[in-house]
Amino acid sequence: MADITEIRELAQKLNLWNIARGYIDLNDEKLSNLDYLQMILHKELEIRARQKQIKLRRASKLPNKVFELSNLNKGLEWQIKQLYHLMWLNEEQNVILLGKCGTGKTSLAVHLGETAIDNGHKTYYAPFDNFIAVAEKKATNPKAEAIFSYMQECDLIIIDDVFYVEPTRAELQVFYRAVTFLNETRSIIFITNRELSAWIDAAEDKHLCQTLLDRMMANCQIVRLTDK
Repeated sequence: MADITEIRELAQKLNLWNIARGYIDLNDEKLSNLDYLQMILHKELEIRARQKQIKLRRASKLPNKVFELSNLNKGLEWQIKQLYHLMWLNEEQNVILLGKCGTGKTSLAVHLGETAIDNGHKTYYAPFDNFIAVAEKKATNPKAEAIFSYMQECDLIIIDDVFYVEPTRAELQVFYRAVTFLNETRSIIFITNRELSAWIDAAEDKHLCQTLLDRMMANCQIVRLTDK
């Protein structure tokens, strides 16, 4: 039997205020009609939820990657499965995915991003060079400003190819300022193929690089992906 209170609550979520506020007397309707109405409202919410996921997926700029847990070393399975629960995201922790090329770092990050989206979290993906360009031009370029504003709305940002090529001193400064600002209230996944100690070796400004790493790792999980 359909519950009239639940129907009004569903109607409120859908902004159907005549039903929600009782202006339409559902008690006068036949039971079969109430059951049908309840089904329609549930379907409407399901459709809206799917549409929201599609919109978030498109806005995220996530590449099309398929992640296969079986392709990874068995010793990593437990740690990676824990990431699926998104406790780290709820606690605004960072994740560093570290490993050689071809070990599935980006695919795993995309999978985590899609999982976050499925749970209603705004997510944005950017390669390192694109992230630097947006952060550098946000004050003068409307498109960069819009992207950076969207990143501020996100719960999760994924930055790929970090330190794949050594950044200049100016690029490192831009990256440090942007990461420090964005990392205050959200999680960031950093994808890199270099050991973190090698970041400092490659950086022109070693002190700034060390400070960046300290901030990144203050509340962070490191996942080392290896060949199977």
